Amino acid sequence: MQKTDKILKNGTIAVLYSVLVSVFVVALCEIRFKSFFTLDDSYNEYLGFMRQYGQSWLSGEIPFITKNIMIGGNAMVELQRAIFAPQNILASLIAAKSANPLAPGLFYAFINIFLSCLSGYSIGKSFGISRNLSLVLGFFIAINPIFLYQYAGPWWNAANGHTWSLVAIATFCLLRQSMTAWRVVANFLATLILLSSGWPHGIIGYFVIVGCISLVDLRYGEAFNLVVKRCLPLVLAGIAAIPVYSEFIVLSGLVNRSSGWNNAGNFMVPSVTQLLLTFSPTYFEFMNYFGGFKSFFVPVGFSTVFFLLALFFYRVSFLDKNIVLFAVILAATLCLSMLPSQTGMLRWPIRFVPYFSVFASVATFYVMSRGEKVNSLVRKNGFLSIVLVLFVVSAFRNIFERPKVVLLEAGTSLLLVGLWFLCVEKRKPVDIATSSWVKAATVPAFCLALMLACMPSLGKVYLPVHTLPSHMALPENVNWDGNFASFTGWAPEEPVEPGELQSALFGYYDIRSINGSSPNGHKYLDQVLAYYSSHAVLQPEESMANLSQAVPGLENVCWFNLFGVSSLAIRADIQEDVGSGLEGCGYHPAQLSHDQSVLYYSSEQHYPTTLTYTTNPNVKVARETNDSVTLTVPEHTDPLKLVFSRVWWPGYVAHGLTCPVTIHGFGTMLLGADIPAGCSGELKVSYFPVTWAYTLYCPVLAVIGLGLLLLQIRRNQKLRRILEDL
Repeated sequence: MQKTDKILKNGTIAVLYSVLVSVFVVALCEIRFKSFFTLDDSYNEYLGFMRQYGQSWLSGEIPFITKNIMIGGNAMVELQRAIFAPQNILASLIAAKSANPLAPGLFYAFINIFLSCLSGYSIGKSFGISRNLSLVLGFFIAINPIFLYQYAGPWWNAANGHTWSLVAIATFCLLRQSMTAWRVVANFLATLILLSSGWPHGIIGYFVIVGCISLVDLRYGEAFNLVVKRCLPLVLAGIAAIPVYSEFIVLSGLVNRSSGWNNAGNFMVPSVTQLLLTFSPTYFEFMNYFGGFKSFFVPVGFSTVFFLLALFFYRVSFLDKNIVLFAVILAATLCLSMLPSQTGMLRWPIRFVPYFSVFASVATFYVMSRGEKVNSLVRKNGFLSIVLVLFVVSAFRNIFERPKVVLLEAGTSLLLVGLWFLCVEKRKPVDIATSSWVKAATVPAFCLALMLACMPSLGKVYLPVHTLPSHMALPENVNWDGNFASFTGWAPEEPVEPGELQSALFGYYDIRSINGSSPNGHKYLDQVLAYYSSHAVLQPEESMANLSQAVPGLENVCWFNLFGVSSLAIRADIQEDVGSGLEGCGYHPAQLSHDQSVLYYSSEQHYPTTLTYTTNPNVKVARETNDSVTLTVPEHTDPLKLVFSRVWWPGYVAHGLTCPVTIHGFGTMLLGADIPAGCSGELKVSYFPVTWAYTLYCPVLAVIGLGLLLLQIRRNQKLRRILEDL
């Protein structure tokens, strides 16, 4: 009973501590830079799609398809948006209900920092690290620079995936201690959510770490059956997650995602020194990052300032099983971090660096918690020499470009020397493992302050930032009864009207648009809508030339019309170059933007639904949702052809009519339907993942397997208790 009370007490403290850390980190980052947790991809892709997904969930519909955003509208192909991940469901509801564009980012940041801190604590406790050091470990893991700067602000999907990989690692480490029912369920759920997050680097990082742990356990004599049994929740979660990936795999022939094996420009590949100097929160190097080869003022490899203390002033046996394990994991994650810039579909190995940093921190606090403290003149001189050399190198590297970094590096040097004096050199050294965790928390807090003092955010310096209004007024002389097409390029910092938006931001303001955002694309749609990068910034010359062409087989119809474009925007300075073909498709100049830089074109055609072409004008849309469209088909004597401004994917099927309706890809990119003569009534065309007819059994099988595993564990526990009583 006392042991249970102690566990509950420590768990409560860890939860409260993680909440406080999360509030502190979010508040400090937002004070330093207002939109710290909402910039770049979070604007250009996630905000718009999240609002559309939230509206689908609120209407009782699964958001497989987003009809109001054309590029990237199939969530089953866009795995990175992870529509079934719990954080994303909640964030989409917040985006749908809140008028504050920063609200989803703040929600993500709080939840992910909280879970990261709590996971760090759990990992520490699973390796026998003291409670206080485990709490500090959690704080350091929660402020990992790649996670905090690159993930939490620009890449929400990466932050979610990385966080759940930490939760999965923590639950696996607890499972390694003892295989209880709740730990099995926790690991199964954490792994399932990780797999549903669609973040490949998080999944690979987790699998590699589990593989390293299992191999070391086998090497140290653990039973093969026990090691395999420990991995069963992971395997069962993989089976349950098959429906998440099956659609992407089957539809890969239509996907236009880049793949290859190259190291062009060493882009987003960290250096070895960035990783080895893992104890400095102010060590920066040149790096090929967005915008070119430049000084990157984020401490890429930083883990904890205690690393250098543990290295010099603590002694552990290299035969210690956990020390060997940490060495193996650090070697494996170092190799992952040094991969080429593009490895198959995987890009940018800097995304593996957080796992190196996490286990550098775990190893550090394990040594400090379990090792023997030692001191000597040689060790002291070595420690102080490294601190001095680091300061000199950093000063010469940064004094010309950013002189204040020299002062911040001096702050790091003083912090390292101060910790050495307090923990080692002082007559009565402070034992961090047993000292107040409140005092110990000031160390990672100070490290965070140093990082933010140097780099308030990646925004403006490296990545674009937009100040978005809560609502956007639509120009009055423009026809908004249809899809909007923007060819104006990159959005300005403070967009105030639709012609100044880009990518999927239109979805945030509920503006139907052929724009969007997608790293995966659609092989045939991309041949018409030519765009830059995954942000899908449309190239006006090529895209407008393609859309202005007449549709083969249809009289007086342009592709613009089939795409349901009722209005569009171009830059006023290129009007003469690209606007000549618009009149032939029924578009005329409507008005200029507030600053005369954008020219709007409008059509007299109205497209209130996604039905943009029919050979019988009496075919009407009765009801439309994201995943389906219901039509009333009148009596007719000739076959009917229907075309919708929806991207075609296998999975669209027809219901309702007694005759066979052919669903196909018109031009292999737009949804089309052919209805035989004499067939009338109510027709419903809806989307449902084509592979789910076969793969939806997988989660059921996984749950059954989990139940059997839990029964066996419970039976073994009862048998063990009986034997103990004997």
